[in-house]
Amino acid sequence: MRVRFRVVVYSKEGKKLSKEDFIAFREPLYIGIRYVVEFKYLEATKWLMLAKDCQEKYLLLALLNFALGQDTQAREFLQEALKHERATDYLFVIEKPEEGIKVAIERIEASLPDFLLSL
Repeated sequence: MRVRFRVVVYSKEGKKLSKEDFIAFREPLYIGIRYVVEFKYLEATKWLMLAKDCQEKYLLLALLNFALGQDTQAREFLQEALKHERATDYLFVIEKPEEGIKVAIERIEASLPDFLLSL
């Protein structure tokens, strides 16, 4: 499946997280994040939809939908993300290795959808 960009997850210490970092977790949010780091976006979406409401859930759903070309749905998830508090310290990074692009999503702002669509 072709995606616009990859979503990568980093710890607050700056370590790029992998599948092994999430193996012990059984909560849907962390299972969803595990699938994100494995680049299995459709499976990640299923688990994130089951997760408790938090900003990371909706931000990841938005990023995955933008990556998959589902722009309208992605915008709705971004709006929902603004209504919730963060539950983790993870940093989400957008990467396009073939173009040398690597951008951390530090906060949700109005220009984020336009930026993501330009990738």
